[in-house]
Amino acid sequence: MIILENVSWENYEQLTAEREANGRRSPRFDYSNGTLWIDPKSCPLGGVNFEAVIEAVEISLDENSTIVLHHVTWETYEKILDERNGSSNPHFFYHKGKLTIMPTSLEHKAIVYFLELFINLVTIEWQIDCVGFRSATFRREDIKDGFEPDSCFYFGENKMKMLGKKLFDGEQEPPPDLIIEVDITSLSLDRFKTFKDFGVPEIWRFNGEKMQILKLENSEYISVENSLLLPFVSPEKITELIYDSEKMRRLEWIGKVQTWAREVKPKNE
Repeated sequence: MIILENVSWENYEQLTAEREANGRRSPRFDYSNGTLWIDPKSCPLGGVNFEAVIEAVEISLDENSTIVLHHVTWETYEKILDERNGSSNPHFFYHKGKLTIMPTSLEHKAIVYFLELFINLVTIEWQIDCVGFRSATFRREDIKDGFEPDSCFYFGENKMKMLGKKLFDGEQEPPPDLIIEVDITSLSLDRFKTFKDFGVPEIWRFNGEKMQILKLENSEYISVENSLLLPFVSPEKITELIYDSEKMRRLEWIGKVQTWAREVKPKNE
């Protein structure tokens, strides 16, 4: 099954009209609330081989739409990653044969930038050592999972293990301690299965309206009131600062974050 998100009703009607104008009954389309399902047995993208995925990537970027492909082999997934020529758009998420292709928008990238900046400013004020990676690829053939978060961070001992690393070795290195997911155009909930398989302990997920902080507990992600790694950070505070970043000058915003970080930091630390 091929799934496209954020498809307008007008585009769905156009696809249906073009199919009928050509005298064809395939591919079969199913549409509901902006999501379009395409039957892969009769779709031009067909057998979901390497060429099919390349075509899906082009559609994803042209339409700014998330595409989900099923029955993609691990070898095809790795070939796509190896031949992307250093591009970080779109992001690829692989979970046991299911490949999600997710493009990123300017709005998406702006929010990621300010979330990264927030973490860097706060950890400097609180003297917490960490290292971040943007759009890095994490893959493990042994569990047939791979993901590319919007951003991620390592803290403490794990940070020391990742210093100087250029590629992630799933059999040798730990997963990120913190993942940032900005979810304006698609849902990341399905990708949590991959994060869980890797053992990512904390996720910050912004759904376009508000922030969620989730921690891994008993093999499930649950919402929490404060970050485990940055205990004074709440979803409400991050949401407030994201909206502030849209209307404040950058230096003014930085000053607000620094002032807040100094105020909440305990006096004895």
